[in-house]
Amino acid sequence: MSDREIGKKEEERDALHPFLKAYALTTGQSPSVVYEDENPDFICARPSGEPVGIELTKITRSPANAHWERVLNGKEELDSFEAQELIHDLLSRKETDRAIRYSSRVEKCILVFQLVDGSLEQVRHALDGAGEDFTNHGFAEVWIADYWGLEAFGDIELFGLYPDEYWGLHPRANPDRKPYG
Repeated sequence: MSDREIGKKEEERDALHPFLKAYALTTGQSPSVVYEDENPDFICARPSGEPVGIELTKITRSPANAHWERVLNGKEELDSFEAQELIHDLLSRKETDRAIRYSSRVEKCILVFQLVDGSLEQVRHALDGAGEDFTNHGFAEVWIADYWGLEAFGDIELFGLYPDEYWGLHPRANPDRKPYG
């Protein structure tokens, strides 16, 4: 494994734990990591023992676009409609990967879009009424995880895209708490 691959896996590991914590709070289920992989990123076990894959993928602008948006427009966050476009594109690509690579390893897989270039508060408006857009794939669940506020709040918020029972914003355990304490 190259240094770059090791670094990527460390980043994924660091991102997994806040997701699992928020996921347990939201769904009442606490999957545990069985082993790390690449297709999908992690194989976990639900409390029932059922295996489930977890695939993490970042939603972010290209560094050049982010730079010029910041310089020319003073814009720090990803635009909500740009985020929606990136989500649809990534969902399509990840579905292809799931069908080809993951299905032989694990029957069910959770796809987690890591929002690192903007907040759910900014992005979720573009998702209003878009529930039907996220039904044509083979993932067991699809989530957006807001890592934008992780450092400030110490946890993340989730937005469920699929299935319908999880659709919508699932705020932090204490949404009224101030950042950094």
